[in-house]
Amino acid sequence: MITDVFSADPASLSGYRAAGFPDPTTFGYLAVRARGLDPVALASLDVLLSDVSFEAALDTANATPSENPDLYVSPVITTLSERVVRLLPAVGDESLGQLTADWGRTPELVNRDPFALRSWLQRVRELCRDTAPAGNMLFVWNCL
Repeated sequence: MITDVFSADPASLSGYRAAGFPDPTTFGYLAVRARGLDPVALASLDVLLSDVSFEAALDTANATPSENPDLYVSPVITTLSERVVRLLPAVGDESLGQLTADWGRTPELVNRDPFALRSWLQRVRELCRDTAPAGNMLFVWNCL
């Protein structure tokens, strides 16, 4: 599963939807590429950052601005938790290592390269810092 995180002005989503949710970078969105970071893994990150219940985090990770999405027809867009968008930028470099280690111990990520996880967290942290203050939201492009 491809799970790119991208930043977009919510007002642009109707045009993006009408275009069939293409690769976010081809639509001009800034994105951080990933593979295999499914909603369960993103919910685990949300729990680690915010102490929200796993059930609430999973509900958020599965939230989509589309009605009745079908993974087998086209990519599905979900939202990156506003808690992650708000809290990840506050994680300093010294704490990012511990967050990476804790996240990497979750069952979905136990065999993942810790350096790749840390790099992904750093890039998403920068995307949050650079685009959320302008009113953009972060979304996840889920494509099988």
